[in-house]
Amino acid sequence: MSNPDIFSRAPQIEAIVGYTFSNKTHAVEAVQMAAPQIATVVSGSISRVDNNRRLAVLGNAVLAKVLCAAWFGAHTPLQLTDWDRLRNELLSNDTLAARGFNLGLDTCVITNAGNSGVSSKMMSTTVEAVIGAIYEDGGDDAVHLVLTNMGFFQHALLTVM
Repeated sequence: MSNPDIFSRAPQIEAIVGYTFSNKTHAVEAVQMAAPQIATVVSGSISRVDNNRRLAVLGNAVLAKVLCAAWFGAHTPLQLTDWDRLRNELLSNDTLAARGFNLGLDTCVITNAGNSGVSSKMMSTTVEAVIGAIYEDGGDDAVHLVLTNMGFFQHALLTVM
């Protein structure tokens, strides 16, 4: 599959999450679900963009790390059960998918031509992959900014400090 126009997705993604990627390939890879790899033309050369699964694994770990650090650093000491609740409520596939759809990330996902739309599982994977891409591109500070923009820190356990 060749799609020379896939980089047009990067500005959409950046507008949604409030972060500008230094490496636009990270942004595009985060939403690429069409195939294990797709070909595109970059500066006159054929380039391949992997699907978002590896970035999603990274994003899942980064999400847990950043939210756990917020839980750990709460001014009012929170219990271990509070971390379990926070993790379950913010990082479940259903919650991640809902957040992605609400933000409009589904309009950025690159799927197979025969695909009828973006499923909840695809959306939750994409949200994780976007976070992984942001981490790869800008590190912890960039992720914290984006999680703030996306409303992750608005959870009651994190706002009562």
